Amino acid sequence: MSQLWYQLKKSPLAIIGIAILALWLFAAIFGPSLIPFTYTEIDSQQIMVNPGVKGHLLGTDNMGRDIFARIVYGSRSIFTVALLTSMLSTLMGVILGFIAGYFGGKIDTVFLRAMDIMMAIPPLVLSMVVLGILGDSNIISLTLIVSIAFVPATARVSRGVLLTEKNKEYVSAARIRGESNLYIMFVEILPNTTGPIIVEATARFAYSIMTVASLGFLGVGLQPPTPDWGMMVIENKPIISQAPWAVLFPALAIASLVIAISIISDFVGKVLVNER
Repeated sequence: MSQLWYQLKKSPLAIIGIAILALWLFAAIFGPSLIPFTYTEIDSQQIMVNPGVKGHLLGTDNMGRDIFARIVYGSRSIFTVALLTSMLSTLMGVILGFIAGYFGGKIDTVFLRAMDIMMAIPPLVLSMVVLGILGDSNIISLTLIVSIAFVPATARVSRGVLLTEKNKEYVSAARIRGESNLYIMFVEILPNTTGPIIVEATARFAYSIMTVASLGFLGVGLQPPTPDWGMMVIENKPIISQAPWAVLFPALAIASLVIAISIISDFVGKVLVNER
């Protein structure tokens, strides 16, 4: 902990990233109970109100909905999907990557070819096509599809870190003791590979936010009435000349959160490297 604090004091950029992330987490958890508007509330008398006017901190859109309320409520859905996606893709990637790297041979060959095929299709394109075919995008379907799209990258990282560990002495000692393959992989090797996996999971969190926002912008993300930052940008694009704030603030929300998590991911990676 002292080493982490020492590294943090040397990185003001990381402090800024953590502060931004903490602010968004606070907004997602407590924000809805602190603002006087809901994300579905429509006021035909308050259409495209300027920021700060009549209690609307960030103004309203072309339907009279409060932009700040929709961004705050939208932070809940984007955090939920991004966090679940990061966890699920990391879990699946570690299992597949460890199995392929540990057993090698034909299993590893098939794994590599399958991952190559999946990685040939960008995650955004794959998610967009599948969601377009399904025609119904909710938190569960969005999480599963984006998670699967991210598995190849995570699995390759997991396979790589396992290959650096599997021939070390502590693994050989576990084999001599007669430990099972599963025990060796996930009890002996996994704790020694957590650094790169944590960094990858953190990066996937940022990619997930960007992917979910992009899918919303393309119209295949979370569907109304669930507020979606990407959807807010595309919905308000026609009124950008009359109410630029309706597009600007959701876009800034996406950018600030992605940049903050990317900064934190870089910081975590440097700390873990120094510890090794």
